[in-house]
Amino acid sequence: MRKRAFITILLPCCIFLLQAADSTGAVPSCVFMAQQDDSGKVLSAFVSEMTASAAGFSYSYVIDDGRTEIMGEGTVEMQGESYIVKGNGLEIISDGMTRWTVDRQSMEAVVESCDPENPDFTVNPAVLLRHFYSAFSVSGHDRTASGYDYVLVPVSSDTDISSLELGLSADGSALLSAVLKMKDGTVADFTVRSFAFSAPSDPGRFHFDPSSLSSDYIITDLR
Repeated sequence: MRKRAFITILLPCCIFLLQAADSTGAVPSCVFMAQQDDSGKVLSAFVSEMTASAAGFSYSYVIDDGRTEIMGEGTVEMQGESYIVKGNGLEIISDGMTRWTVDRQSMEAVVESCDPENPDFTVNPAVLLRHFYSAFSVSGHDRTASGYDYVLVPVSSDTDISSLELGLSADGSALLSAVLKMKDGTVADFTVRSFAFSAPSDPGRFHFDPSSLSSDYIITDLR
């Protein structure tokens, strides 16, 4: 289940990389470096909107490690450090402190702590923001028919990520695509559909109620 959960939250990982504000309201260096032209303004607009708003979208993906390809699709709801991701037969619900991964077909559930200071981004992708928001730079960008493509690269070599490529709409109001490349050659290619920002709503929707699971479920508590 853990491997499927990691694959399922790869795209939220990409999004959290671009959220502009940590607890100090800092703006990532990648935005400063791109603000010299219209492409920088588009990236900045997207980052700013991610900071202030909730977001929802559906997506499909292909992950290729050079030996096999894994394909799938899912949906995402995000607000601050909380998210709900559904895909690969899993439901993953996190309020930023606790993450529940539920497999309703096999009737299994895993609950884990996701302390914002915990460096394990496979448990909480928001941790990527805490550790990487100032460590990426824009190495290139291109104007496309639908908007702009950006290539972000980590400043430090102490990461498994090689690059993150993002496609944004021309006005910075939507994420269109994301390609995450790892140093081991694995490439995760995401196509995003129906991306939309919305006003933040009740954060209670990101709190999972374990009483909603029947007594037949096997629950593994890793906290």
